[in-house]
Amino acid sequence: MQEGYFERLVGCFEMVFPNLSHSAIPAASHAGIAEWDSVAQVTLLSLVGEEFGIDIDFEEFEGATSFAAILQSVTAKTASA
Repeated sequence: MQEGYFERLVGCFEMVFPNLSHSAIPAASHAGIAEWDSVAQVTLLSLVGEEFGIDIDFEEFEGATSFAAILQSVTAKTASA
């Protein structure tokens, strides 16, 4: 995993889900956060794209509905860039 990706992604989650504690973010998933709706998903992925300098294909990230899945997708996307 690229150095610093974890904390940078935590920062994105904190911006979209400000009521989620820092320690709860690594376990965060769509199923466990009532506020994680389609608008939050688009907002989160847009922030992730800006933060990591990657083009987000929303279909490619469709299954990325947890912190771990998004981190894995970002790591794979930046490794191939």
